Amino acid sequence: MRPSSICILLAVAVLLHHHLLPGVEASVEKACRDAANSSPNINYNFCVAELRPYPGSGSADQKSLTVIAASLTKDKATSASAKVKNLLARTSDPKTKQCLESCESVYEDLLSDLGTSIPAIKEGRLGVAKTYLSAAVDAPGTCEDGFKELKVPSPLTKEDSDLTQMCTIALAFTNMLG
Repeated sequence: MRPSSICILLAVAVLLHHHLLPGVEASVEKACRDAANSSPNINYNFCVAELRPYPGSGSADQKSLTVIAASLTKDKATSASAKVKNLLARTSDPKTKQCLESCESVYEDLLSDLGTSIPAIKEGRLGVAKTYLSAAVDAPGTCEDGFKELKVPSPLTKEDSDLTQMCTIALAFTNMLG
């Protein structure tokens, strides 16, 4: 066989491998569509908007997208926790302060759960990851419930909504891994 024929066959084999083997690469859009189809609580547009700008997401496989989703969740939780600390320093209303202190504790637990789940995903310990992500999904709602119970407006509604979405997405992606 001539060298040029070998090169052509090699190029065709690489193209077939890239386009015909499912799961080699997972597009953000496909992963978000699959996640949204698996859970009515996942907003497809939110999922794509959050994941697409993340460096490396365009060429990531499903496992890497799962790590990215969990990492984005951790980033959002860290930001929400910082906002709580800032609000606590400026709040004088006792009911608001009580709610914020509760949220601070909830976010600490959430960050711990995410700190456990991310390495578990990377190491393929999916049962562990699912357990901790499942606990994380409920955390933002717990924070919001405190404000509702004391009839105090929540200054964290957007953060908690986004956190719930990201936790749910990370859990759905983990479930898609197996």
